[in-house]
Formats: sequence, C-alpha cells, structure tokens
Amino acid sequence: MLRLVGLGLGPPDYLTLKALSALESSRIVYLDTYTSSVPSELVKFLAGRLGTRLRLAERRNLEEGVGAILDEASVGDVSIAVPGDPMIATTHVAVLQEAVKRGVDFEVIHGVSALSAAISTSHLSSYRFGRIVTIPRQASAESLSTIYRRIAENLQAGLHTLVLLDVAGSGMLASEACAELLKVAEKEGGPLYADSPVIVLARIGYPDAFRAVCRLSEAPRLNLPPPPHVLVIPSQLQPYEAEALEKLLRAPSDLVFSAKRIPTRWGRVERYVEKTARALEGLTVRDSSGEVERALETARSYIEDAKYFVERERVDDAMLAISYAEGILDCLKILGKVEFSW
Repeated sequence: MLRLVGLGLGPPDYLTLKALSALESSRIVYLDTYTSSVPSELVKFLAGRLGTRLRLAERRNLEEGVGAILDEASVGDVSIAVPGDPMIATTHVAVLQEAVKRGVDFEVIHGVSALSAAISTSHLSSYRFGRIVTIPRQASAESLSTIYRRIAENLQAGLHTLVLLDVAGSGMLASEACAELLKVAEKEGGPLYADSPVIVLARIGYPDAFRAVCRLSEAPRLNLPPPPHVLVIPSQLQPYEAEALEKLLRAPSDLVFSAKRIPTRWGRVERYVEKTARALEGLTVRDSSGEVERALETARSYIEDAKYFVERERVDDAMLAISYAEGILDCLKILGKVEFSW
C-alpha cells in the first residue's frame, strides 16, 4: 500500500490522528522536501517518532525515482509525507497515476492546506476567489506581466486573488512580491494601483503568525517574520467583507470602505443592459408592421433574459443575450423602421 499523507500547515500540532497513525504504521516514510518547505521542528518531531524509517525525498526521488518507491510499496506499507495537503501538487497526482499503472493500491490522507487556511484567515468570502497565481523568485519581466494580467482578470471579474509565494530556499517575502507587483502595476496601469488594499499573511498556523491589511505601496516596507508568506489581493469588497477586515484584521476603515472602485465585467454588462433597455423604451416606431413588432418583442425578450442572467451571476450569458438585443435594435434603426439614440 502506498499512502500520501498530508502533514498540515507546518507545526506538528496540525498533524491529524489519522495521519500520525498512517506514518507510524508504515515500513518506510518518505518526507517530501521538494514540493514545499518543511519546518525544522516538524522534521525533528517525525524523526523522533519514526527513527530510521524516515527518509528525506527530493525531486529525483519523487519523479525519476518514483518507480523504486512504488516497488517498495508493492511489498509493504510505504508513505510519502507531504506538507499541507498531498493532492495540491501535480507531482503527487503523477505518483498516483504511476501507482495505478503498476497495480499498487494507494490511499490519500488529507491535511490542512495553506490554500484553504489563507482564504479563511483573510475573512473574505471563499465564493469570491478566482484563479490562484504563484510568484517565483527571480521571475522574468514577462512572467511578472503574465501574473499581473491574471490578477487583473480576477479583479475585473469581481474576484479576489490568492497569491502564493515561492518557498524554495529561504522563501520569498511578501514585501518583495508586493514591490514587484507595484512595478508592474505602475507600468501597465489599472486595475491594481499603489493604493489598492492587499492582505499580507505570514506563517499561517505558527505561533508567530502575522496578518496585516495595507496599501500595495505600503507592503514593501513591512517588517515581516520569516516565510512562508502569501498574499490576498481583494477585488471590490462587499460591505460585510469590508467590515470583517476592519474589525477582525484591524484594517484602516478608509482603506476598505473607500477603496477605488474596480471596473468589473459585471459593472460593464449591467450598464450595457441598462443602456439597451432605455433605448428600447424610448424609441419611436416608424413602421408598425407585424414584422417590426415581432422583432421588437424578440429584443425585449433578450433584455429580460440578460437581466435574469445578471441576477444569477452568469455574466457571459448575460453579455450574449444583451448583444442580440442590441443587434436587433441597430438593424431596425439602419432599415429606418425605428428611431432612437444610444
């Protein structure tokens, strides 16, 4: 049996009873030091419980040498111990796929992940997060621009962004990451600005955990504890989110309640629907034939469809529906059947 065992956030306190039982019952335990950093106190704890059964696994063990691990798992219980949750890294997905090919049984024991912990610690709605991005150390200008565009897409969709920072070596500081993002933002322009709010989270789950809400331009000057660090870049805050940041994270009220409004896709489609509905209501009919009336009724139906989709947060469907309505009205105007202005 091969077991992938999640170790949780870092301190031994986050090891679950099931995880500890699986590790102690294994003939060999490989500690993954490749996909994430492993705190020294956790290594010391595991070494004390497992003795010589604990082996440190690097990239070569988990990728090129995974066959040897699976050979051992085919004749006895072997565990790969992974910081956080084991199925977050694609490396471990590949390990399980290879296990299936070789007919080796496996079990996954989940652990607390920094991804869910960071979202929880931010006190923002988990339903309003978009695509996760990662900033590596020594990222090229092109890579940083791509990362910035991903964040911008989230912001324009009204979604928050969880930004993971490189954990290789000594790890990347949140202050360093914010300085890099600030440079790109100043070069490429909105929707991320120097005065945009950013949530800085350091060492989640540790006794010296750090949380702060500040402006992007202020983050590079923060005095932070050692990594691991993550960032959360909020989109336009809902009132209950702004209140949570103010009261639970001691965020400046002028920052979270008066942050510059981000032009989102939702805002554009809502204005588009309003504009088209206003044009339909105020138009003058020059040809009252049945064909024109049917065309106008179809446009009216598309507008109602768009409103329905907006209410249910189906922005793409709303944009399609309102585009059809606008097209019908424009065609009727070009043919001289109706008169209106946008």
